[in-house]
Amino acid sequence: MKMRSFLAAAALAALGLAALPALGQEADVPAAEAFNGTWRYAGSAAHGTQIIHRAVDRCVEPENFIVRSVAAGRLRDKNPLVRNIAINIGSGNAQIVFDGSRTYRTGLGAWRTHTFDGDSVRVQIREHNGAIVQLFRTDSGTRRNVYRMMPNGQMRLEVTVQANSLDRDMTYRLLYRR
Repeated sequence: MKMRSFLAAAALAALGLAALPALGQEADVPAAEAFNGTWRYAGSAAHGTQIIHRAVDRCVEPENFIVRSVAAGRLRDKNPLVRNIAINIGSGNAQIVFDGSRTYRTGLGAWRTHTFDGDSVRVQIREHNGAIVQLFRTDSGTRRNVYRMMPNGQMRLEVTVQANSLDRDMTYRLLYRR
């Protein structure tokens, strides 16, 4: 009997699945809740802004000079450095707040429409492979923020912006600490 239980647990582990807790035992805290708290950009504001501006330049580089200028301005305006990120995930709900002013709330895995400055955006927050994924959708494109815990306790924000009118995606990474 013990050997059968061991083999079942080994099979689940090999598939990347965790066994359910025994009756009366509490499950481990979901990985998403490990992100809860306030995170601050780990570098200087000038350095973070420089990372984003370089990503904008790489994204618009293949475009003609007229499109490049307009697109670069819009991408810089829509992608400022977020210095503080507050994350609160639990009980099937998720909330991420940028710099204390832009609050995104959804049921975990559900889509919700938010409106800021007259622009509507559909937002989803979900857990995927130990990371938090925040998706934004508008008529003009998408943005994906992936929040990953790093071994040193920092959190890495990986951003991918896809604009329908541009040939290349904009991508960049920033580090945050509690």
